[in-house]
Amino acid sequence: MVDNLTKKELKQPDEFHTIGWKAMQYISEHRSKFYTAGAVALTIIILLGGWYFYHLNYEDRAEQMYSSAYNSYSLPGNSGDMKNAYLNAVEIYTDLVKKYPDSRAATLSFYNMGNIYFNIGETEKSIEAYKTFLKESGKNNILTALAYYGLGYCYEKNKDYDNALKSFENSDKSIKGTRFESINYANMARIYEKMSKPKEALDFYRKAEEKASDPLMKMLVKSRISALS
Repeated sequence: MVDNLTKKELKQPDEFHTIGWKAMQYISEHRSKFYTAGAVALTIIILLGGWYFYHLNYEDRAEQMYSSAYNSYSLPGNSGDMKNAYLNAVEIYTDLVKKYPDSRAATLSFYNMGNIYFNIGETEKSIEAYKTFLKESGKNNILTALAYYGLGYCYEKNKDYDNALKSFENSDKSIKGTRFESINYANMARIYEKMSKPKEALDFYRKAEEKASDPLMKMLVKSRISALS
């Protein structure tokens, strides 16, 4: 192999070693800058690692509180004084939101508080909780549709039919193609009935019948169609 090299090639310095030597010379001349840059990079890595583990711990503690609240009223066997169970859960959810406001569990807590407040008849607090959830959650979250669904019932209970209708419409936009679609159509039809708009009510009952897969749902919708026809 060496015999095949020309004298000119033998005299030429190896390119790799030349580049390496120049790099080492540059580092030697700018040693303090490299030390500073290395220290900065190490600090950034430590901070990012610390933030990552802090965030994991933050979410974990929030989820533990969330589970404690949710299990206090939702597990089988918790059928005693449900109102007290609900109020105790709300207390934990509220504490969770205060301690871990940026956690996923805090967002879910608002949704659950909306359900709880509706169940115990406090519709204004239910509306407030659902609205906060909708503000904090992603638009494509399935719970978004269910929160609008809950809002619809709250407004209906308050006889605020315009907002009830808008809420059911917003719920319907999020769950196209699911079994809830027929339920929302029936809800909108019921609201139109209460608004004394039988034509619109009939149209939506027919849409509900078309989409319904549950036999009982179909029977109930047909009875309303028959009554309005």
